[in-house]
Amino acid sequence: MLRVYVAPCGIGLGHITRCEPIADALVSQGAEVVYSTYSDGLDYARRRGLPTLPTVPIGFKAKEDGTVDFKMTAATSGFSLGVRRFLKQLTAEIRNIKRFKPDVVLSDSRVSSLIAGKLMGVPVALILNQFRVEIVKKPSAKKISPVERLFFLIVNIFWLFFRTFLGGVWARSDLMLIPDFPAPYTISASNLAIPRRYKKKVKLIGPIVSDEPRKRPSGGALNGSLFFASRKPLIYAAISGPKTERTVLADLLLESLRRFPSEYEVVASRGEPNGSSAPVRDGNLTVYDWVEDQYELLKASDVVVSRAGHGTIMKAIMLGKPMILIPIPDHTEQYGNAKRASKLGLAEIVPQREITAERLLDATKRLLRSPPAGIERLNKHAPFTEAIPIAAHQIVALASAKQT
Repeated sequence: MLRVYVAPCGIGLGHITRCEPIADALVSQGAEVVYSTYSDGLDYARRRGLPTLPTVPIGFKAKEDGTVDFKMTAATSGFSLGVRRFLKQLTAEIRNIKRFKPDVVLSDSRVSSLIAGKLMGVPVALILNQFRVEIVKKPSAKKISPVERLFFLIVNIFWLFFRTFLGGVWARSDLMLIPDFPAPYTISASNLAIPRRYKKKVKLIGPIVSDEPRKRPSGGALNGSLFFASRKPLIYAAISGPKTERTVLADLLLESLRRFPSEYEVVASRGEPNGSSAPVRDGNLTVYDWVEDQYELLKASDVVVSRAGHGTIMKAIMLGKPMILIPIPDHTEQYGNAKRASKLGLAEIVPQREITAERLLDATKRLLRSPPAGIERLNKHAPFTEAIPIAAHQIVALASAKQT
C-alpha cells in the first residue's frame, strides 16, 4: 500500500484545501494518507476528520489593522529565534516521517517537510505557486522614519540572500507541481521565475480544482436558504487568510455589506474552521462562521468578494465568477495575484484601506453590468486540465520510481 505524507503550509486554508482533493484521489486508489500541518491548516484538518500529525507552527505577525508587522515578525522570529523555531519544526517533521514511514512526501510550500523528506531518503513532490518569494520594499500605508527606512533596507538586503537560498531548497524536491495556467494566463507569473536548469522536474498541471462543482446543480446542501430562492443578484464574500487578517477583513466587509441596498442578496463566510455552520440573517445579509461546501455559494453567486489568495481566485475562475479582490496589505504574493487577475480582465481590485459600502457597490454594479471578458477568454484558450488525476499520477510514479 502506498503511504503518502501530506504536508501543507498551515497559514490560512489555501494550501491544505488544494492538497485535500489530491490526497482524496490517492486514497481512492488505495493509498494511506496522513497530514502534517499547523495553525489554520490543523483546525481545518481536524474539522474535516482528516488523519493528522500536528507539527510546530511557523508564521508571520500582523498588526491590528491586518497589515504585515515586519518589525514584530523580526523581533519574534528573527534570525536566531526563527532558525530555532524552524529547527523545532524540522525535528518534528523528521519524527513524524519516522513514525509514519511514507513512500512519498507531498509538501505544499513547506521547507521543513521537504528537507526532512530528503534527509530521510523519501522522494518529495512539491506543490508551489511561489518559487521566487518577494517582500515589500517598505510599508505602503504610511510614511516611515529614517530608522524604519534603514530597517527595511537591511531586511531587503538580507532577503536577497534568503530568497536565493529558498529557491535552492525548492529545487531539491524531486517533482514540482505548479497549480496554475500556462502562459500568458499564469496568475502567479511574477513569482514563478524558475531557472531553466530545474525545468525537467517542473510540471504545470493547471488549477487544483475539481470539475465536479461545475456539473452539480446549485443549492445542494444550502438549498433551503433564502438567498438560493431569490432572483436578486447574489454577492458572496469569501473571507479567508490567517486569523488576524481575516478577522480584520470580516469586520470591514460586514460593516459595508450591511449597507447594500435590498435589491441584492449578500452572503458572507467568516472562514473560521472552528465556527458554526448556522446562518445568521440580518436584513438582506446572511453570515456564516463556516461553510462546509464553499462551492455551493461560489456556484450560486454573481460576484465574489475575497482576498487575493491563489486558491480562491482559481475556484472563482473555474466557475466563471467575476471577482472583487482585496489583497492583504503589504502581502506581495496577493498583490501580484490581484494585479495579474485584473490585467487579464478577471477582477477588480479594492485596497483594504478603501473598503466602503459605496466603493464595493460601485465595483459590484460594474461587474454585473459588464462581466469581465477575461474569464471567457481564459476558459477558451487555457482550458482546465485534469490537475487532480495528473498530480496523483505523478506522485504515484515518483514513489514507484524510488521503490524500483
